[in-house]
Amino acid sequence: MSKIMIIDDDRDIIDSISMILEANDFTVVSKMDTNNLITEIESENPDLILLDIVFPEDAQAGFKAARKIASEETIKKIPILVLSAVNQLNNLGFSFTENDISNDFMPVNGFIEKPVKPDVLLEKIKSLGIS
Repeated sequence: MSKIMIIDDDRDIIDSISMILEANDFTVVSKMDTNNLITEIESENPDLILLDIVFPEDAQAGFKAARKIASEETIKKIPILVLSAVNQLNNLGFSFTENDISNDFMPVNGFIEKPVKPDVLLEKIKSLGIS
């Protein structure tokens, strides 16, 4: 059984994604901020990280976290899927999509738009070889 870590500041998002994942036999752990991130990831040793981008304390916290994870030898091989409402469906004047994935800017393995559609989430996870 694979373990998935959800890092998101919205408890409702964590709860709804956890229900989807647990119903599909994944173990889920969660974190609501990016404090002590590396230590907690090393401790939990997840097979996949679902990472929000925008946090109240820092609108770029998710980007910074992805870059930090990618630079840590002990955890850099853990795949990351970005969860974000900053997408083509919003009215912010900018968005993030899989086209923005790069080793420098956004070193992640995929992008999932909020609100998360269960079938899309499960298909992305499966595409990364996580089961």
